[in-house]
Amino acid sequence: MATDVSSPSRSAPGSTVHGLSLLRMVRRDPLTLLLAERRAHGPVVRLRVPQLPLYLVTDPEAIQEAMIRTHHEYEKGFGRKDSDSPAAQPLIRALGRGLLTSDAQLHRRQRRLIQPMFHHDRIAGYGRTFVELAGRALDDWRDGEIRDVHRDMAELTLAIVARTVFDVDIEADVVTTIRVALAENQDTLRRSTSLWGRVLNRLPVPSTRRWNASERHMNGLMYRMIEERRAAGATGDDLLSLLLSARDKETGEPMSDTQVRDEAVTLLLAGHETTANALAFALHLLASHPVQQQRARDELTGVLCGQTPTVADLRRLPYTNAVVSETMRLYPPAWMLQRRLTQDRLIGGYRLPKGATLFMPPWVVHRDPELWPEPDAFRPERWLTDPGDRHRYAYYPFGGGPRQCIGNDFATVEASLVLATLLPRWRLEPAPDAPPVVPLPLITLRPRHGVWLTVARA
Repeated sequence: MATDVSSPSRSAPGSTVHGLSLLRMVRRDPLTLLLAERRAHGPVVRLRVPQLPLYLVTDPEAIQEAMIRTHHEYEKGFGRKDSDSPAAQPLIRALGRGLLTSDAQLHRRQRRLIQPMFHHDRIAGYGRTFVELAGRALDDWRDGEIRDVHRDMAELTLAIVARTVFDVDIEADVVTTIRVALAENQDTLRRSTSLWGRVLNRLPVPSTRRWNASERHMNGLMYRMIEERRAAGATGDDLLSLLLSARDKETGEPMSDTQVRDEAVTLLLAGHETTANALAFALHLLASHPVQQQRARDELTGVLCGQTPTVADLRRLPYTNAVVSETMRLYPPAWMLQRRLTQDRLIGGYRLPKGATLFMPPWVVHRDPELWPEPDAFRPERWLTDPGDRHRYAYYPFGGGPRQCIGNDFATVEASLVLATLLPRWRLEPAPDAPPVVPLPLITLRPRHGVWLTVARA
């Protein structure tokens, strides 16, 4: 629990490893390290890096307060003065100042403008696109073949956001350019998390020149599309048109072209990458658990009776929805969330100083045996019963509070409808001699070697 500092308190226990050893372990295997530190020291742990007040916080009560009171005693760490922070650099470099990376004042304004675009009626309309494009992608599968379904899901979710964000096909120049630019410049973006990397990004080395050229080309296409859409009146239902049509209720002002660009790229990339990863892990878990896979298929065939699934059907598909929830418990796409204290606080009985950075990984909290029986087991049925007194922030794959992911309903509906389209048609099995499915914690949690499965007609 977190409170104002009003009484004497203890110092938080320190991590088992520290200094350079800790940093090496963070780079090599942060998932195992963070789980071990939580189990060894409890819900508040000082990560012992010299001169940096860093804390691992996995107490749901403290996490709830940090999420809800973001912009007050806690801040996201994406303000203008934070442009050199490790968390901010790669995202700001790729996305600009969209919802994900904007400071508090800009975020409040943009959220107010964008929230109506994710009303449930609009998502219901997008649902038809989810199912149409999923069906089209599955038409390319062949009985008995081995496929990297992570790649398949990445292509599918990119096609979905291309249609819903830009109202273009996946082959459109702007989508191809953004995809290629980010794929080819992952190392350039990743090195932005270190001081030396940020220096290197300012030097005219080949990798920096490639990124700068990609960025210029990407922005040129984006601004040309924005100009053309404005000239045509921006009357469509795609998110780009809605961004261009949005007006601030207080000032009547539209978004600038730069802000529209940043929000559109953020929606494209955040909506594509995270859902693709969640679906790939879901298919891996179902392939590895044939009983649960068959239960989901039986529910779908019984409810849908061969008909195309719709958003309205989801309320009658509790087990399919539970598969999505359980997947995001075990493999949360946003595996790490962080906040910074703007004043001294008591958290879990420990005094944490102003300026401290709190790391609050769903990866650790979602696998806490005190919160989740058999935490490492894939048990979708746990979502079908009353959770009892389980804390609201025992599960927070989309964060919470004023900065909760604006696309949470969009993503869960998309994932459930893709599974509802796929499972009645295809049976999934682990591919022989396939590389293991190992989570890779980058900006999002993704499968390191892909997810290779044998697909057979159901």
